[in-house]
Amino acid sequence: MAQNWRGETGGTHGMQRALVGLIRHTDIRLPYALMHLWLIWYILVRRRERHGAYVFHRRRGRNRLQAAADVYRSFYHFGKAIIDRFAVYAGQQFEVIVENRELYYDRVHSPKGFIMLFSHVGNTEMAGYFLSTPDKRLHILAYGGESPVVMEHRRQVLERNNISMITVEPNDMSHIYRIGQVLQQGNVLAMAADRRMGDAVIRLPMMGCEAPFPQGVFRICKAMRQPVLLVFVLKQDAHTYRVYCEQLPADDQLPQRYAQRVEQMALSHPYQWFNFYDFWQ
Repeated sequence: MAQNWRGETGGTHGMQRALVGLIRHTDIRLPYALMHLWLIWYILVRRRERHGAYVFHRRRGRNRLQAAADVYRSFYHFGKAIIDRFAVYAGQQFEVIVENRELYYDRVHSPKGFIMLFSHVGNTEMAGYFLSTPDKRLHILAYGGESPVVMEHRRQVLERNNISMITVEPNDMSHIYRIGQVLQQGNVLAMAADRRMGDAVIRLPMMGCEAPFPQGVFRICKAMRQPVLLVFVLKQDAHTYRVYCEQLPADDQLPQRYAQRVEQMALSHPYQWFNFYDFWQ
């Protein structure tokens, strides 16, 4: 899968709606169990998505058999992340443990806006649901190509949690104006900084090899001169998530610090780093 992967959730619209209905009336561990029935078939059929084996085999030194088992476990965790997203759409709740909670709420209660940087380590979308607050509106910079079912449910949940999306569309720069407004009004801007959305990249060390990161995200952080929090949302068990939050200086070393922390979290939680493509190109 290419670096500019569009990130649309799989399945037909009817299947997605059926999943919401199933989760609404059952324990979430049932769809987890059912996932095993089709996961091997999915991995075999979707050959282009087996770049995950490269991560485990070449970047982590696992042999081919170990790498194959690691890919299965990684896709299983990814499937649970997708199911959990639909569980939120269906109204289910999760226990959330926030590390460094004081840092986050100090920023929330400050009159000044701030930037939250995410990555694809953990269940990124859940952070918006878990960290919502009535004190500041959270604006998530998001790609606009998702399926209608996902976008419909996502908007409903986000609105209930005082969250909105700033949609990035191809050949449209209006999101830049919106970003400035959000921060000037003392609100929160959330962005993932490990998926490039254009041609401008900065190559940074990642697991022993240089990888392209989106230059624009780091330029925004530096230009806006707002506090930057790095957030990871990791699944702990069926009903619990743990959120890690830390502050990073918005200076010239921000890209390097970001890449270093993403690498550390990806190595310590290898099955929750959801990069199923040639990240290093």
